[in-house]
Amino acid sequence: MIDRQTFHLRPEGEKAFGYAQAVRSGGTLHISGSLSVDDAFAPEFPGDMAAQIGSVYAGITRTLDAFGATMANVVKENIYVTDMDAFIAANGARIARYGGLDLPATTAVEVRRLAFPECMIEIEITAALPTP
Repeated sequence: MIDRQTFHLRPEGEKAFGYAQAVRSGGTLHISGSLSVDDAFAPEFPGDMAAQIGSVYAGITRTLDAFGATMANVVKENIYVTDMDAFIAANGARIARYGGLDLPATTAVEVRRLAFPECMIEIEITAALPTP
């Protein structure tokens, strides 16, 4: 049997879209692509990349917290943006979320669109969980 635990940050929306916000397998936490949406899955901060970055990381932080982890546990992030120039201009908001920690391995890719047209950024995370 696989050592696996799922977590739902926004259960109703995740069920509608058919995914779990996070899956822990052994000592690794995989956090699904996270968007700037509220708990009812309504997009937040249209047109404001920096605010969307803050919103996305707030949700990621809530998910990490559910597993006793912090941003210090993040080892890899994949970032999908609809406007690379806006992302580069607002990247300081991303770096600030790590608060002086060693930054994770990161890939950033520009895409045509995300699940909601108002969303400009989606971030998926891999974290190494603390040992109990």
